Amino acid sequence: MEYHRNLRHWSREMRDSTPIVWDDACANWLAFRYDDIARVQSDYRTFSSEHTVIGSPRDNASPSLIEMDPPRHQQMRSRITQAFSARTIAQLEDQIARIAETLLEGILERGDTCDWVAELANPLPVIVIANMLGLPAEEWPQFKSWTDAIINKSPDQEQANDRFSHYFTQAIDAHRKQPGSDILSLLITSEVDGEHLSHDELLSFCFTLFIAGNITTTNMLGNMHLCFDEFPQELERLRQQPELSMNAVEEILRYMPPFRAGPNDFIEGRVAQSDVYLCEQLVREGEQVQVNRLSANFDERQFPDPERFDVGRNPNRHQSFGHGVHFCLGAPLARLEMRIVLERILKKFQWLRIAPNATLKQAPSSIIFGVQNLPVIFQSA
Repeated sequence: MEYHRNLRHWSREMRDSTPIVWDDACANWLAFRYDDIARVQSDYRTFSSEHTVIGSPRDNASPSLIEMDPPRHQQMRSRITQAFSARTIAQLEDQIARIAETLLEGILERGDTCDWVAELANPLPVIVIANMLGLPAEEWPQFKSWTDAIINKSPDQEQANDRFSHYFTQAIDAHRKQPGSDILSLLITSEVDGEHLSHDELLSFCFTLFIAGNITTTNMLGNMHLCFDEFPQELERLRQQPELSMNAVEEILRYMPPFRAGPNDFIEGRVAQSDVYLCEQLVREGEQVQVNRLSANFDERQFPDPERFDVGRNPNRHQSFGHGVHFCLGAPLARLEMRIVLERILKKFQWLRIAPNATLKQAPSSIIFGVQNLPVIFQSA
């Protein structure tokens, strides 16, 4: 929590004094104000997404969606837009609720303590995305271990990449022979400009969907408790006004998003396609602008009293899911999973809080903000 408070304080100082600054260490610009960040993410003709992922080869023949500009981006994204539409995701509510119920009942049956991350936040979103891709849900532990190794750039990253590729190669072959109604079958049969996706393009989609499909929600389900531990009165307010649960989800996303945003943690950038002024600062063609979405979420110009955690905040146009053409495809899914869990916390637990003297460890990642363990104590309702 101290790390998060320090980030907010630093971001506020930068918004006020130097809203865009050149970082010699990273050799790019850092942007801090909401309107500038929204512009960089939405004006794709001026600020390109191509070749912006650190470590991605410039000659990559099958880049992920986040490194594509329109029109190619729309062509590829349209393959799965229907599968992730708000209407389609809403139809998954009963299925997701059953998964959440099973996990929560297991927690309640085992006593009055648990590790919230290990027993709920980790398995829930991985099982959900595995079901959507038509993969065996019971294999979620290995899926989770692979995605963690990849996103955290652990020593096992290369091995995890190889295993993921091998697994999905077999899954793609199996779904070609016996297609179903799942997303993987949809991708295999879809066409872009009259052509089916190549094997490498299918693998890229699978990597992106599986990693993005679980990593955000896993950490937000943990960050939810960090928020309510700091502001317990807001959890009690929700008990009295459960109709605010969706507003609460949005405020959790705004207040404590699942990405790091320190001076050396900027991970989402765009490359200027021509000389352009941003916040009265000249950005030269070819220079990269990194955005601080946490700073955007606390910009006083957009959010009244931004330091206040308010489960009734409305409107709440936070940027935790991005902005523009790259707005997170999985946002409806993450929101639904968070709401389902939050509503069941209110119903199933008389009280639930982080265990006294618990030692919380930050997830070992330069990208993710969240805890890798979360001991909680509770009393069932």
